[in-house]
Amino acid sequence: MADLHIKIPYTPRPGQLVLHGHLDEHRWAVLVIHRRYGKTVLLLNQLIKRALTCEKEHPRYAYVAPYLKQAKKVAWEYLKQYCDPIPGRKFSESELKVTFPQNDAQITLFGADNPDSIRGVYFDGAVMDEYATTNPRIFSSIIRPALSDRLGWCIFSGTCNGRNHFHDILQSAKQDPSWYWADLKASETGVIPEEELAEARKIMTEEEYAREYENSFDSIIGKKIYPEFNAHLHVANRSLKPENATKIYRGWDNTGLHPAVVLTHLSSTGQWQLFKEFWWEDTGSMEAAEAVITWCNLNLPPGCTFLDYSDPAGRNRDSNKMSPHHYIALKSNEMGCYIHLIDGIQTWKIRRESVAYKLRSLRNGEPAMLIDPSCSLTIEGFSGGYAYRELAGLPGHYAEEAIKNKHADVHDAIQYAATRMFTTGEAVRHSDKFGDHYDEDEDEMFDNYKPCGKSAIGGY
Repeated sequence: MADLHIKIPYTPRPGQLVLHGHLDEHRWAVLVIHRRYGKTVLLLNQLIKRALTCEKEHPRYAYVAPYLKQAKKVAWEYLKQYCDPIPGRKFSESELKVTFPQNDAQITLFGADNPDSIRGVYFDGAVMDEYATTNPRIFSSIIRPALSDRLGWCIFSGTCNGRNHFHDILQSAKQDPSWYWADLKASETGVIPEEELAEARKIMTEEEYAREYENSFDSIIGKKIYPEFNAHLHVANRSLKPENATKIYRGWDNTGLHPAVVLTHLSSTGQWQLFKEFWWEDTGSMEAAEAVITWCNLNLPPGCTFLDYSDPAGRNRDSNKMSPHHYIALKSNEMGCYIHLIDGIQTWKIRRESVAYKLRSLRNGEPAMLIDPSCSLTIEGFSGGYAYRELAGLPGHYAEEAIKNKHADVHDAIQYAATRMFTTGEAVRHSDKFGDHYDEDEDEMFDNYKPCGKSAIGGY
């Protein structure tokens, strides 16, 4: 293969050529690139070059888009076009795969919406395209392990979609000299003529234009779940952590190995104040419970009592023959207290409205809900990180459920508390038809029962 000269019908622009050089030299890279730069063509040709020049046995490469249909629509024809001159190349339409006989290298297109199709294989390199709208757990739980044994590389690329995981990985790359990152705005690259940008600006909102052409992370592609949120109104300019003993309402979302917990309380005027958030990655329910209990013991005034509301589906999840509800109860008992998780409401409309109602309401002339400025995931979620995703190929049409990410985990926890604290009895009874495991006697019991009151010796 060393003597074989293969010419691919691709002539990169000067800026693209510079990017290829940096991508060759770095194992990890983040590319934030404006629309119509030629990002997909660049990424595919990077894959082709690395696949053809790899000297390992049976090289394997992956291009991962948010959805398989998207990968086929956006990348497959390009991949065939640029691979067509390669002698002996074989295309598999059913598997969206090209194989090169020179070294048995393969490039396969995948969709993050079908993670099982990516499991069980190794990769020498991968591209996570449109990463802002891809479930980040696909990388952490599937792609990253698949790169380990061959020390493979990965490129994260796309346009912005709020301050979500794509924003986070860019910030991490900026702090790590072993990573390469680029932030290419249309006003700086010169790829799109100024006249065309001016025409686009006439029909796009400022938010849309800033996102698509100027790489603004303050805009989202999806649809905000809480348009009622106003950061100037709902984010406090001070700490909301209670200074005196009070009742603390905690919301728990036990989502696999990404649990989230929020701590809230009601002020003397009845304002709902969210003052602490927790979110973990690759952490079990017992570890999360221990962290929450420890933080409360160390940081809250003596005499606080607690009510805990959780995902009703968590009661049914089975992990090593024990549900998250039982995990948390076991860990709390080990630590000298007892946490009893009361099921929140699962019905989506009730969950959203229970929080939206507080955002729209006033208490004594102030917002009925206030958020501590330290709760960044909560605030980012309200600002657009927690959103309905836009349906692929259907601009302006959105899925009925939220994009699953860390903002969704935190907001699920908020909703489970809100549905029990603020939802009317009629809505609760209606919700029970959907199997939310609600027991009105349980609420009556907890009106007079303090399962988590802090004791003088530090327990609950």
